[in-house]
Amino acid sequence: MQAKPGLAKYVVEQLAFLGRISSRPIFGGVGVFIEERLLGVIIDGRVYLHTGPGNLQDYLARGMSQFKPYPNAFDLTTDHHQVPEDVLEDPERLREWGARALTAAIDAARDKKLAGIARSRRMKQAKKKQ
Repeated sequence: MQAKPGLAKYVVEQLAFLGRISSRPIFGGVGVFIEERLLGVIIDGRVYLHTGPGNLQDYLARGMSQFKPYPNAFDLTTDHHQVPEDVLEDPERLREWGARALTAAIDAARDKKLAGIARSRRMKQAKKKQ
């Protein structure tokens, strides 16, 4: 699996307005990061952006596939879905979808952090009861 260099450059240029953007190799493709947060993956000529409750239905309604970094792994998936070709070809729409992907990534990180805090509190309470 590889990413097309021109596609990665195009996506980075279009999404640069979202913040400090960078790209680096990931899963045999190119990862696109905003403020060190993984926003998307470009691999095999496809772009996958982060999805969550606020944007997932847009991808599912169009039958877009979920990114599987290791295709042979039975249940290993990510919260990234393939961006439709017509969205990729329209810079304005790509920026809109990118902004919504960033919101989904931020929300997911917040939820994960809150879950970790709650788990930590439960563990402390359990230790106190012992």
